[in-house]
Amino acid sequence: MGDVSLAVLWVAVLAGGLAIAAGLGRLGLARTHVRDVLHVGAGVWPLGWPFWHGVLWPIAIPVAALVAITALPPLARRRPWASRALDAVSSEEDRWSGLVLYTASVAVLTPVGLLSRPFPAAAALLALALGDGLGGALGLAFGRHHFHVAAGKRKSLEGAVGVAVFSAVGVWLAMRWFSVPLGPGVAVLAGGVAALAEAVSPRATDNVVLPGCVFVLLSFLSSVG
Repeated sequence: MGDVSLAVLWVAVLAGGLAIAAGLGRLGLARTHVRDVLHVGAGVWPLGWPFWHGVLWPIAIPVAALVAITALPPLARRRPWASRALDAVSSEEDRWSGLVLYTASVAVLTPVGLLSRPFPAAAALLALALGDGLGGALGLAFGRHHFHVAAGKRKSLEGAVGVAVFSAVGVWLAMRWFSVPLGPGVAVLAGGVAALAEAVSPRATDNVVLPGCVFVLLSFLSSVG
């Protein structure tokens, strides 16, 4: 399949995912869970990197998505469809900023992954998608023991464990997908770093801090391994 066909397919997947999220919101699913669905679903993006022949289209898609998501709040004041899309996942401006930062991480790590470091970049995004998405949902559902670290928002121990476990799963998946000969201990270590980064990050910034920390760690371990 050529890059133009792949681009059309991925744009359709993105549009379909957003439509599903909006539909779930209209059916009454809580906004935080709608966001988790988007969070986890975005994890398929780096798995598609090996299928591209060039870098122009796969770099342009997340950049365009970042521009569109950044423009949606002001557009929502004039267009009802944009307002509905915004309301499906956010009720506060700072919460919408989390999606902007998430998309920014994808837009930055995609060219890094395509041009130089595919495994660390993909693993960082998968740790964000699975760790923060599923771990956050686990914390909301089962969190009973809470803590607060510096500027970070209130977290639960159960959620932090979920972030560590699912981030490790994301890193392990990237290892297998990109045929990187690192042991499971590296995935466990990266999961722990992801959980720590998520716990200490100020509100919404975990969508940048978590993948950034995982990327730096795995870049170092890949270079010395």
